[in-house]
Amino acid sequence: MRYTEKVKLKSGWVWRFTPPQSAIDAKVVSRQTFHDGRTARYEIPRLIQMVDDFRNGKIVAGNIGATSTILQVYKYYISTNNFRSLAYSSQRQYEYSMNSISNTIIGGRTLGSIKVGDLNAFHCSQAYEAWVISGSTAKANQLSRVLSVLLNYCISLDMIDHNPLSKIKKKKHQPVSETWTQEQVELFLDTAFSRWEWRAIGLVVLLCYEWAQRPNDIRLLKWDALDMDKSVVTITQTKRGATVQLPISNEIKQMLSDQKKDWDFQEYVIPYQRPSDGAYRPLTRSHISLYANRVKDNCGLPKFLKVGNLRKSGIVEMIDSGVDHLQIMSVTGHQNISSLNPYHKHTLDAATSALERRKK
Repeated sequence: MRYTEKVKLKSGWVWRFTPPQSAIDAKVVSRQTFHDGRTARYEIPRLIQMVDDFRNGKIVAGNIGATSTILQVYKYYISTNNFRSLAYSSQRQYEYSMNSISNTIIGGRTLGSIKVGDLNAFHCSQAYEAWVISGSTAKANQLSRVLSVLLNYCISLDMIDHNPLSKIKKKKHQPVSETWTQEQVELFLDTAFSRWEWRAIGLVVLLCYEWAQRPNDIRLLKWDALDMDKSVVTITQTKRGATVQLPISNEIKQMLSDQKKDWDFQEYVIPYQRPSDGAYRPLTRSHISLYANRVKDNCGLPKFLKVGNLRKSGIVEMIDSGVDHLQIMSVTGHQNISSLNPYHKHTLDAATSALERRKK
């Protein structure tokens, strides 16, 4: 057996278990000597499995330090209250990103296998370039932000002195376009509602745009969140935990009433029937992207239009229409007025309106 030496002493045979020093330093296992063959045959395979799980990042000891790998620190971090306090959607996004980070190959090995104390700017530079090549500048910057969260956590525990990612000059992401026009939304909806199989994505797009909400909150919407008598929907946003109450227009109410006739036997407003067991679940993010692309291809809309940007489109329209910022925050769930700054655009129409109001 690995890490095991059978030695004959005057008193008889003994089995000495000597695991890798890294596993010992992390207090996963320790050196042990077994004087009974039956016990050795039972215990040593279990200890070897613990060493293997430790090396693969499946388990992390209570003590982590500079000798722990990126993957091991990550596994430890997701068990902390710091991580558990995040919204569920943020946790899922973080885990998805960290899996991509850990599996990034640099210099013939994965980034996740490098000890945090050994991670340097050269490693980070290689990883960043790999993310840009395999994905995009936006994706590379996102993964950099996620890895920085973990490295800053290591700094807070005095495991490392600095964040090597801070030395990397990141590329500036230049989006092609971030907002939809009203005409583009109308074209998408006309196309989506022309076919039964696209009805679900049509509703997602309509409600995201109408209520200026994120697609994640719309896809998770349940019937008990709708008060059809009062024409009010209550949404607790998954990203920030803010709760907003929004009016349901007569047109939207009619569409939701039709939807309820077909789907009120289960809890989700826009359900997806899982083929594996027939259970009704929310549309997944991949479903939304897939169906939206099909509709855009069919009606000729550009592919760079994202469902996630419908919220921004609605907010920008409210700002351009001169809606009071506090009223906008009642819709969006933002806690600070400064949070609306990224949605402001310096346009000729906005400048003209401002100067005309000044004269009045």
